[in-house]
Amino acid sequence: MLKKSLARKAENGKQLIKVNGRIIGKVVKNEFRKTIHSNWILQTPPAIATDIQALHDAERAGAVYCVFWNADTGITYRAPIAKIWDMGFTFNRGYGDQIALALPLWTQERGANHSPTTATDTTEVKPLEYKSRAVKRGTVVVNGRQLTLFGGEECNLQR
Repeated sequence: MLKKSLARKAENGKQLIKVNGRIIGKVVKNEFRKTIHSNWILQTPPAIATDIQALHDAERAGAVYCVFWNADTGITYRAPIAKIWDMGFTFNRGYGDQIALALPLWTQERGANHSPTTATDTTEVKPLEYKSRAVKRGTVVVNGRQLTLFGGEECNLQR
């Protein structure tokens, strides 16, 4: 299937980026902006992807950064387009040629007015269980035998 990507100047000065006749984002000043949803983020490996041709069109329209806003969580992901080209990986999972950048490489920030979509119920919070493998203070175990820290007699610590 031939994939067409077009950039069209809108009335308000924003450059619209289209793929196969659908608007997928816009270029505002030097940013390629796009709204995404949580289920669009790749699970294996965790990454955010975009269409390669759309990224080329955004660059031609003057974009230097990609800014993707997750409408579900309110998190804004930002990365330089040059970083996506340099550190991203390409793939095609049936939606055309895409390029993705791993999540840790994006700058992430949550908007101040956006609350999480799921309510936190404190009744479901479980206490943290921590089991230490550290040796008790003042003792060392050698071949199953407990020794004192300073080389004296074997001792039995009771507290």
